[in-house]
Amino acid sequence: MAAPRGANHNDIVRKINATLQGPVIDTLAELLPDIRRLPRRTALETVLDDVDLLNRCFLAFRANPDRFRHILVNKHKVSVEDAEALLECGRSLDDVVAMVVRTAAKRHFRRGLDGSSKALRTKPRRKPKRDLMSRLMAMLSTPEPIVARPKTRGELLYDVFKDYLLHDWQVPMIPEYCLLSPGTVRRLGARILDYRIAEDIRRLRADPDNPPPPTPLVEDDQKTKAGYRLPAFLTAPKDGAPAAITGTAEKRVSDGMATIDYGNADRTARDERARIDDILTSDGKRLKANAFTIVLLDPQVRAVLPHSEQTVRISDILGSVNGMAGKMLVNDLGLRVDQLAVFIMSAHAALGEKRFQTAFGVPGRPDYMARIIERAKAFKISQTSTLPAIAAFVSKSFKVDNDKKQGV
Repeated sequence: MAAPRGANHNDIVRKINATLQGPVIDTLAELLPDIRRLPRRTALETVLDDVDLLNRCFLAFRANPDRFRHILVNKHKVSVEDAEALLECGRSLDDVVAMVVRTAAKRHFRRGLDGSSKALRTKPRRKPKRDLMSRLMAMLSTPEPIVARPKTRGELLYDVFKDYLLHDWQVPMIPEYCLLSPGTVRRLGARILDYRIAEDIRRLRADPDNPPPPTPLVEDDQKTKAGYRLPAFLTAPKDGAPAAITGTAEKRVSDGMATIDYGNADRTARDERARIDDILTSDGKRLKANAFTIVLLDPQVRAVLPHSEQTVRISDILGSVNGMAGKMLVNDLGLRVDQLAVFIMSAHAALGEKRFQTAFGVPGRPDYMARIIERAKAFKISQTSTLPAIAAFVSKSFKVDNDKKQGV
């Protein structure tokens, strides 16, 4: 995504588009058969017009960060480990993701509300040929005022929405966003980002003057439409304090999505351990990096993660952990997905890359993991432990091993 210093916005956008149409589409074609079947020349346009396909592209990207490492580089051709760090193009990964989401939303709004995804352009009228006297008279006369074309419904909605189209998780929500009125979005402002399921947007549309509170999710089978597991932090209030969740017995969050349970039981009273099938790759050899995507957005998790700003790097580390280590931590300690992420990343910070890969990588050291788990049990580390308590235990435990030279 190279762009010379001082390049203007249009130059940067053209360079980003060239990268998306080139190496990004090429890499996605290796991962998704639907992309591979598209005509190369129109593949990006097709993806931007199909929110379901675009969502699958983002999921493929999150699940396979190593395949895109040659693209995510800075101006020195060095891999970027932080989604907020500048790429060669002069924009960050977060910026590029937001640009793609906005483009897809703009096209969907225009198609859904105006009947076309293409921008309307007014063709200039061809000026008739005039003689010298006519031209002189025209120069002396008052010019006709330029009448601006009124904005379409799709453009009006996009104008109020664009500042809040930032994240790839919003892509499946775009069809629901399209049905909101500009006035509703304007009144909500940034609070629109608190609504993460389609049913909430529908309830908001039904009574825009009395915005419903965002649904605290406690998902029965722990899977969203995007394939992510919904972590425990989405069930807690904003301040993070555990609380009982009340409401009707069952609801559907959207067509094709799993049932949501609004039971009155306290979150600590039921088993919320990570589901093995959700966190392991299909061959069971490693953890799936994209199983942690949503928990890594949680401020409580990020507050205790070492180098939390390095989102891409964290996903890479989590995806390198062998499946047996993940199973042992979940089965023996009952850890949730957020707790598992904190445990692993704290271990990586304490051990360093080489020793961490020896213990947690493939094939790993089950004997060493068993020793750590026994120590964790002695210190009462379990599903009820706070994230800071888990981070503190891991850091202290590996320090003890290092001091006694009993480490990996």
